Amino acid sequence: MKLILILAIFCCLTTGCATIIRGTEQQVSVNTNPTEAKVDFSNGQSCMSPCSIKTKRDQSLQITITREGCQTQTATMIPSLSGGGVLLGGIIDYGTGAVYDLQPNPLTITLGCDKK
Repeated sequence: MKLILILAIFCCLTTGCATIIRGTEQQVSVNTNPTEAKVDFSNGQSCMSPCSIKTKRDQSLQITITREGCQTQTATMIPSLSGGGVLLGGIIDYGTGAVYDLQPNPLTITLGCDKK
């Protein structure tokens, strides 16, 4: 009986359910007003808004948004514990980052632009 209990506890602590179900990457979106601004991410990716990229869940992203005639804006998406990931996850999920979600997602930025 003790062996079964020890095995059950071991399995609960070492399984990676969130890693399997949620994955270690997530889709993040950036919306700007006005649209068609260049969005550069600290992980080397870039896109034109509105857009989305796939990135690791457990790494903060510094985001720089530029558009001609507008002030450059910067923002940060930070990993925070996800309720579903924590409930599903075990020790492995903390190591892979599957228990996190980058926030805010989607990121919405209003640019200060010159009026013409």
